[in-house]
Amino acid sequence: MPAGFYLLFTKVMVSGTVPVSFSVQYMASMIVYSGTINALFGIASILMLDREKGLLQWYQLTPSGVQPYYLSVGFWSMAMNGIAIVVLGVLAVSVNHVSLTIEQWLVMAGVALVGQIPTLLLGVLISFLNRIETLSIVSNLITFPMAIVSGLWWPMAMLPSWLQPIGKLMPTYFVNNWLGAVATHATLKITTVTGVGAWIGILLILVIVGTRQLLRRGDGVVKA
Repeated sequence: MPAGFYLLFTKVMVSGTVPVSFSVQYMASMIVYSGTINALFGIASILMLDREKGLLQWYQLTPSGVQPYYLSVGFWSMAMNGIAIVVLGVLAVSVNHVSLTIEQWLVMAGVALVGQIPTLLLGVLISFLNRIETLSIVSNLITFPMAIVSGLWWPMAMLPSWLQPIGKLMPTYFVNNWLGAVATHATLKITTVTGVGAWIGILLILVIVGTRQLLRRGDGVVKA
């Protein structure tokens, strides 16, 4: 879907020549969007289904506990996001003639992987729900509005003025700005980095608390 959106908004639904800067920035936006979809739909569903099979309780009984399990799922998510970066990068270079240095590509990949952590933690949180139908609804209610208000689908300037301050608080907004700054050699604002760090810290605390409650309950399910 992000690859299709990238081609749609940079090659199909355009008239005239698209500035390279827009092609670069929209590539960054779709990288963030891909990580968001992966975390809130794919990872959340995997965690829920594994918990329903009793894997969380089984890992709790092992000497290493549940930490290696969550780390392995997180690594898989990072790998999928890495593939998305490659696909979108190839499209940007081959279709829109985007030209970045090797250093820029490497830094963008690192930022994208770190920037996925907030949405990955959010995916873990919603996986605590007890029904796949509820999970699907919540994933949709979070993913698409967040993508819109944070400026991933179209420039934030096109949004109502009252909605823009809300969008600028989203984790996807901070990551998108960070990637855009790297890709265009723009000045990186300290609030962008601290915004990502704050989201990681808050969501990590919530995940730890939620996981402990699940294990304490014994059934591994939060009623909703």
